Amino acid sequence: MDFTERLNLYLEGGMIQPEDIADIQAIIAMFDTKYHIVLQEENADTFIAHLCAALGRTASGEAVEPLPPEVKAELEGLDSYPKSKEMLQEVMAAARHRLNETEQDYALLHINNLIARLSEEQPQLD
Repeated sequence: MDFTERLNLYLEGGMIQPEDIADIQAIIAMFDTKYHIVLQEENADTFIAHLCAALGRTASGEAVEPLPPEVKAELEGLDSYPKSKEMLQEVMAAARHRLNETEQDYALLHINNLIARLSEEQPQLD
């Protein structure tokens, strides 16, 4: 299932703006085009929810606490970390709105989780 319903709910709830939907759609399209990964509710719900929340916080100026140092160190030690860094750069290039460093760290966490979730189905992501 695609994210249309989720994005509309976030828009109605004021979490995101119409231009954020365009960014999310561009990111979803980039994953399909560049990585041949079809992001859907079943495999990327948490990742897309985080991106929407991050875009909303960025627009409102709301700050989040940085990842705890031990979590960041664990994240950086994962085998999937280099691929997640590459994917994050592609995410940032696809979106018009930039995320700050803290939001990018959380996005990396979610991208690594996405990679782990998909690696069973698509081993070439490893």
